[in-house]
Amino acid sequence: MQSVTKRSILIGLICVIFLCLITPYNDYYIGGTFAAGNHFPIGSFFLYIILVLIGFIAIGRWKPKYALKPAELITIWCMMIVASGIPSSGFIRYHLFMLVAPYYYATPENEWQDLFFRYLPDSLIIKNPKAVKYFYEALPSGESVPWGVWIKPILLWSGYVLMTYFVLICLSVILRKQWVEHERFSFPLVRLPVEMVENADEKTHLNDFLRNKALWIGAGLAFILHVINGLHAYIPKLPSIPLYFSLDPYLNDRPWVALRSTILMIYPSIIGFSYLLSLDVSFSFWFFYILYKVQSVIAYSAGFSASGWTLANRQEMGGYIALVIFVIWLARHHILDIVKATFGLKKVDDSNEPLPYRWALIGFVGGTFAIAGMAYMAGMSFWLAIGVMIFFYIMAIVLTWMVVDGGFLFLLAIFRPSDYIMIGLGSSRFSLASHTILTFEKTLMFDLREFMMPHVMNSFKAADPFSLKRRHLLGTMGIAMVVGLITSYYSGLMTWYHVGGLNMGYWWDPEPFDRLSWFLNYPRDTNWLELSFVITGMVVMSFLIFMRYQFLWWRVHPLGYAMTTSWAPYTIWFSIFLGWLAKSIILKVGGLRFYRQMRPFFLGIVLGESLIGGLWIVIGLFTKVGYRILPG
Repeated sequence: MQSVTKRSILIGLICVIFLCLITPYNDYYIGGTFAAGNHFPIGSFFLYIILVLIGFIAIGRWKPKYALKPAELITIWCMMIVASGIPSSGFIRYHLFMLVAPYYYATPENEWQDLFFRYLPDSLIIKNPKAVKYFYEALPSGESVPWGVWIKPILLWSGYVLMTYFVLICLSVILRKQWVEHERFSFPLVRLPVEMVENADEKTHLNDFLRNKALWIGAGLAFILHVINGLHAYIPKLPSIPLYFSLDPYLNDRPWVALRSTILMIYPSIIGFSYLLSLDVSFSFWFFYILYKVQSVIAYSAGFSASGWTLANRQEMGGYIALVIFVIWLARHHILDIVKATFGLKKVDDSNEPLPYRWALIGFVGGTFAIAGMAYMAGMSFWLAIGVMIFFYIMAIVLTWMVVDGGFLFLLAIFRPSDYIMIGLGSSRFSLASHTILTFEKTLMFDLREFMMPHVMNSFKAADPFSLKRRHLLGTMGIAMVVGLITSYYSGLMTWYHVGGLNMGYWWDPEPFDRLSWFLNYPRDTNWLELSFVITGMVVMSFLIFMRYQFLWWRVHPLGYAMTTSWAPYTIWFSIFLGWLAKSIILKVGGLRFYRQMRPFFLGIVLGESLIGGLWIVIGLFTKVGYRILPG
């Protein structure tokens, strides 16, 4: 087993700091390609490519003893991906503005002050009038960031964030062996970084993968495509290659208006990764999105009281519950062994697990209660907080499964953990204080396109081909998380105060607190209609799981049903379809051998797009012109 080197930790931290420093400015002010934005962060992979080309291949040929080793490169990659989402949707994107929005957007008309201000803890939010005003409107000349008013909230929120990361790590440790060794999940997003450095020749530091001409043809095509379109962003008179096609102009008549918005977006990297997916998974992704659209037309035609979106979204929520029940059932023997090992009833070899099983289980349970205790001290009902965490874990497990086995690099769920509770029990059962604190779940539990658990699981898998000691790797990942959090707070506040939140995009609006006002003004009991949709989703998902695992001829994968209404399928369904279509044709024409020959070409598309995407990010930092390659 290989230990993590000090050199890889140092280089990894430099990369983490760089990514966390540029992300808020690049992503939200300039509007460039997101440095992260998904579970295969383009900024991290761009730096990884540079390290492979220079630190591994070039230096390896010139001064071999100074060259980075494959295990070191993977360590750096893992450090970058776990930190990549923190300055973006993984935390900072929503967190900062939520601490100041109540006092900036409060008016006599919305009556926020009377509704919930008394329930906002002084220690967790920003009330200083100048600090609030300048956050949105930018600092006047000569003024500096008011760090003093932010120190206490930063420290308290950091404790909550790191504890959440800790319980997700513990949950990942509990599931790792089941998913990697027993069920043998495919981990498609790990393959490209690993294959670039695996089994490299000692003299040339190249392997068969990097020597493959198809790889560089694919990379070249993607590179040229985005050179042309990127130049068009700078010089509009230059031609561009269209990658976005809207069907909305043709959907004006009833009931077809229910299909709006339908857009065909071509993302080469999504097509490239879709080629790695099983045909069942990629087919089910776009098939269920089309089915959702058909369902919307039917609901519209029938004059249904709930929209097609609500009908499908609540079914999706039910599908998550059924999937997690199935996950736990499959892992029941493994989980029981962990419980027995924790209480000393059975000896289990966990010497190379990222954490001892006893620590993982106790840490998971204890961390959950600690988070609920923090919420209780802030004013929320303790048991409501426990309920929210349980449903958060349900969402985390399903979305992580989608990433590490399904290969969906871009996903999120358009519902919150508390939605399960509010639909099932009704909002009227909970206090005004509980609802107020519950609003802040948006910081870590709403937009999960970059949340921590899939990065942790992918990192554990990436370590295996290089025999890295998982506990050493986890330690370096923990350091990266802490450094990434500190750097993200710094870069986020510097960007917001110097640029002004009003210039940082549409999501700095008061939506979470408008939602809170609606809950407080219009308390509801159990929503039986929406609850029936949730139960329907559980039944349908259970049927899909049964058919999938009982009959070999059944080609519809249940993961496709679990993600139909979010921003992800809306943006990438057509690219997934193209990847599925390409793979289907290649397998039918040339069989498995031709599929393997074409695999480097499709991975090359990802490599080339990441390389040019990273270059446009760097250029944009100096020119202040953004060019976006992947979904935002």
